[in-house]
Amino acid sequence: METKFLGVDFGQLEIEKIKNEIELNIGKLSEEIASACKEHRAEKANFFFQLALLVSRLDQMIKGLSSSIVQSQIQVYMLSSLFLKDCFEYLNKGKVESLHFVTGPQIGNISVLDRIVDIEMHIQNFVFARADTVAVRKALIHLGKREHKLQGCFHIHPGFGIDSTMPSGIDLRLQSTLDRGGYKAISAIFSRDGYIRFYSSLDFKIQIYGTGAERIDQYGRIYRLVEIS
Repeated sequence: METKFLGVDFGQLEIEKIKNEIELNIGKLSEEIASACKEHRAEKANFFFQLALLVSRLDQMIKGLSSSIVQSQIQVYMLSSLFLKDCFEYLNKGKVESLHFVTGPQIGNISVLDRIVDIEMHIQNFVFARADTVAVRKALIHLGKREHKLQGCFHIHPGFGIDSTMPSGIDLRLQSTLDRGGYKAISAIFSRDGYIRFYSSLDFKIQIYGTGAERIDQYGRIYRLVEIS
């Protein structure tokens, strides 16, 4: 990820080099100021002091720029409200728990989630669902051949309301397993009445296109489908 500073494109590596040079120059200027003071040369000391102030201001600007680059690298997941409704209807077909993977194009730090990846279940009952290991492996191989990434893992809980979307210990272990496998996928839990909670081990941002899914919390992690059948 690059950003523009004084009309020039800089990446994180270039900024780190500039910061190191600034620190080195501030050290040299401090030595010059000390030397001028020892020699009682006030004009020279004032010149190097003013120069040190300018370099210090530049250092603050560079630090702010570095911070903006870090923020811009937050993973952004874009979904349409229609796709979220499709996911809900897929997961809510029966009274048992269900899950599916999600994929879609990725450009830089932006992932567009737009396709459900069906997974055969090994265990599936009212309170628990586990995907078949062989089916998961086949799905991941298929995505790899098509040069797609596993972007999300969505499932539904049996309850109603916001509280029913809290991830269980099993859910968090699944997220950890995906992380260890190198799959930086976002997870989402649906309730039976249309609440959705997104979570991940990484910092992320959700952007929803279209109407029909309202944000519930200030952090953009919990949403509710306005109209469900």
